[in-house]
Amino acid sequence: MPLPDDFADESLYTPDAWYVHDLLELDRDAGRLVAGIDTTRLGPLVDAQRCWPGHDKHFPGAIAIQVTGTLGQLHAVYVMDLRPTRGWVGFGTHIKSARFPRMGRIGPPVEAELVATRTRQLRGTWFIDYAFCFRQEGAVIYQSNQTAAWGRSEHRGPAPDSGPR
Repeated sequence: MPLPDDFADESLYTPDAWYVHDLLELDRDAGRLVAGIDTTRLGPLVDAQRCWPGHDKHFPGAIAIQVTGTLGQLHAVYVMDLRPTRGWVGFGTHIKSARFPRMGRIGPPVEAELVATRTRQLRGTWFIDYAFCFRQEGAVIYQSNQTAAWGRSEHRGPAPDSGPR
């Protein structure tokens, strides 16, 4: 299924930086979601890769990290109800562990899973620990444990214009 229609209004990034193309599963009770990534639609970072013998174009680590942010925001908005239009903004604080046990290929889709392993609130800020696992054709291509923090600003409503000034 496509991403929710209102995610464009709730996201801290524009759609070209989500790198997530479908929401495959959303289990609010388990704090888990799975998203689909079309590896043929990853844009300039893949397009800029130069092929060398034994080193084809591949799923970049930088995109994997950006996808964890998109997944974290999907979790915050649709599981925790921490919406930027209601003042909630977040960012990653720690990558506690990360590994790329296999190079992801361009072509086959990736299923990217997020599981919230711990949520806690301290002085109005939510701290959420996440376990991520990205699979391609059944094989793990990325795993990590990360933390993000979500705090509230005074802003309410749609995103202010962030264009050139």
